[in-house]
Amino acid sequence: MTAVQPTTMMSGRYQRAFTIAVVVLVAGWHLAGGGGQLLHNRADYASFAFQGALWLVMAVAIAVGSLLVLRGSPDWRLAWTVAIVALIASTASAAASPAGQMLAVNWAWGSAGWTGVLVLHRRRLAELTWFLAAEAAATLSVQAWDGLDRIDLAAFLALLAWSTGAQIAVAAAVKALDSAADRAATAARSEDAARERAATAEIIQAARHARWLALQESTAPLVAELAAGTADPGDPQVQVRCAVQAARLRRLMAEGDELPGSLVHELHASADAAELRGVAVEIETAGVLPQVPGPARRVITDAAIAILTSARSQARITLATVAAGIAVSFVADTGSVVLLPAAGQGVAFEHQQDDGMLWAEARWNNR
Repeated sequence: MTAVQPTTMMSGRYQRAFTIAVVVLVAGWHLAGGGGQLLHNRADYASFAFQGALWLVMAVAIAVGSLLVLRGSPDWRLAWTVAIVALIASTASAAASPAGQMLAVNWAWGSAGWTGVLVLHRRRLAELTWFLAAEAAATLSVQAWDGLDRIDLAAFLALLAWSTGAQIAVAAAVKALDSAADRAATAARSEDAARERAATAEIIQAARHARWLALQESTAPLVAELAAGTADPGDPQVQVRCAVQAARLRRLMAEGDELPGSLVHELHASADAAELRGVAVEIETAGVLPQVPGPARRVITDAAIAILTSARSQARITLATVAAGIAVSFVADTGSVVLLPAAGQGVAFEHQQDDGMLWAEARWNNR
């Protein structure tokens, strides 16, 4: 588990806690608020059984909505289906309330609004606003049908401001908390990525320094022999040794683990020494090449250096994408058998010699 995973998990836990809080709030309101008002005013209803049935319908809608939101953000069709069921139950309850007493005895307005908050609070705030506006319009229409005067309208507006304001405030608070949790998780991911990049850069730098020290160990004796006169620059063997060390130095300078096409750059660097000797080197690519890790690239470029330092006048290197990775083919007029490096790091070699021409292939498998 990376360092950012606990933060992401914590963010998810906070968001789930917010959802559970909304579920408890809505269920508590329906049981204590809506249910308490229903029982308190049971004698005022023309049919208490009808109001009780609507209360149960609303309870089922809340239960279904709770299951949907606890399983994740519900599909808009499911969310709006639950919301519309609550809206219909609320309107029916208002219509069945005694004329002139609807605002006093209507328990369903609050329960329906909170049901909308339950299923729509993680959708766009505009959707919840439209639902609450539709519920208010339906309730106002029932009241207007029964007869609406200025006192009734003032009472309606007061209840609307109190209930709708509280419901939108809760939805907005949940969105704000979700946003804060997401920002915290994003910041943690960015910080973790920065630490990983810094650690990777240190590892790459240390590895390159180690290869530089290894190159010094093989180059220093050759330079000392040339300086002391014990190695003859005109000796073909000495020239080969110099070409190999020069190619390795150029490859080290061209290495870039963060760059795309690093293998192509390093092969070009390895070919420079051969081209200085008059060898015509062609390097071609076919397809979009995958990124080859550094250890595998060094095995391939070691083979390239061995072949190019033995080439007499021409060499061709072809890089091609294959199903499992990359194939690097070499053709050169070496005139003699070339000792290729040992296979490893996912790289395998095939080669054959025919009338002074060498054909070899290095194949890297990324699986």
